[in-house]
Amino acid sequence: MSYANGRYSFEDFVDATRQVRSLEHLCHVFIEAMEHLGYDRVNFTVLNDRQLPQSAQGFGIVSTYPSDWQQYYVAENFQRIDPVVRFAIGNFQPFRWRDIMRLTELSRRQVRFLNEAEAAGLHNGVGIPFAGPSHQIGGIALATSVVGAAQLRDLDVLAAFGNHFYNAYKRLAGSVELRRPSLATLTEREQDVLIRVAHGRTDAEIAYALNIQPRTVDFHLQNVFGKLHVNTRAQAVAVALQNWLIDY
Repeated sequence: MSYANGRYSFEDFVDATRQVRSLEHLCHVFIEAMEHLGYDRVNFTVLNDRQLPQSAQGFGIVSTYPSDWQQYYVAENFQRIDPVVRFAIGNFQPFRWRDIMRLTELSRRQVRFLNEAEAAGLHNGVGIPFAGPSHQIGGIALATSVVGAAQLRDLDVLAAFGNHFYNAYKRLAGSVELRRPSLATLTEREQDVLIRVAHGRTDAEIAYALNIQPRTVDFHLQNVFGKLHVNTRAQAVAVALQNWLIDY
């Protein structure tokens, strides 16, 4: 990718995205653009967007995070408690990871998660949520592999890059027509449980809120898994949101 005077601008990025013809090429262009802006760690996730086919959604669709950290993240099921993901949901402004502890109350496990991410080589973290209709959930997480890296400090500029990338991604992925709400296939109690799962609550917290036993929470979740043909809580939440079975 060539750019004038050794500097990379938003206009350069827009021009580059106009030339891509595949999602793989687009993601490569975006990763390269973020590297020019000082961020060599990129993670792109879409958990719910009714204008995208299901095949174009997922957690960590693109990730240049260290492979050891990615494996550890999956093994520890961190998606359930990831404070960056939780803070991004319903937030329409870019943010720095270091501000999450100041702006919201975190559990000890979530604080440990942020510390472990730093130790794994994810420094100067930034979150860029995608604002959109119908409970859209998605965004980009950026970080640097070096503590003292000269990363871009203007979050609005990063958000412009991220949102343009996402618009190009949706164009190439192929949008789908918004579906009409499906007939409810979940009971009211199953919806109550799954909504709290979507908000990152533990089984114990859900049981306390609904005045039921933790094993009853698991019973309802197993029923949900069977009805939605999924195997994990994250998949259940994504499918339920996409088909309007729960309201986040």
